[in-house]
Amino acid sequence: MPKKKTNEWSLKKVIYVLLAISLGKLLGFLAFEMLSLKFIGILEKRGLPVEFDQVFWFLYSPLPAYLYWTLIYAGVIGGFFLGLKWWRIVYVEHRHWKKWKRS
Repeated sequence: MPKKKTNEWSLKKVIYVLLAISLGKLLGFLAFEMLSLKFIGILEKRGLPVEFDQVFWFLYSPLPAYLYWTLIYAGVIGGFFLGLKWWRIVYVEHRHWKKWKRS
């Protein structure tokens, strides 16, 4: 019998990778907001005015827009590769934590 290919994209794998991409995007947005809060705190501590620019139609930030998009894209790309890696670990290699296995 021929070996089954593991590179096939099933619906389960597509959903798994899309959810990992969503997680990466959310983490990129969270990183941007944490940097914004830190930057605002530094400006207020020094007594400097905080000027907000419109990054997107719903988002105002004192940081430049390219930083927002860089972190979002990095999160999407990182989420994609993270999803592929964990798919391989969990579903192809069947590596699970020994703590939950019964001996």
